[in-house]
Amino acid sequence: MTVGDRPTGVEAVVNLPSHRWDSKEAVAYETAQEAINEVIGCYIAALNLERHSADPDQVRIEDLRAEIVACVQDQRALNPRDRPAIAASRDKYSRLLAELRAELQ
Repeated sequence: MTVGDRPTGVEAVVNLPSHRWDSKEAVAYETAQEAINEVIGCYIAALNLERHSADPDQVRIEDLRAEIVACVQDQRALNPRDRPAIAASRDKYSRLLAELRAELQ
């Protein structure tokens, strides 16, 4: 495959150094990523509810969009080799997910 044939975004992973994962490390990283994904989903659900409400609050809409952007940035910055950051991210987003789910009920 030539550079021109690569799908968009492949450049971001082609030159990554190799890394050996153990199962525990891989599960922790994937759990952190999934927690962030679920929080993003909750923010999107809240955003859609606000946008389609009878009187949409533009400040809330902008705040929710900013939260989504922050989540995506955190997700992209999460380093699979940084175990303390993975644990902190998993804990942070798991707590946030519980709060958001309660709000959306």
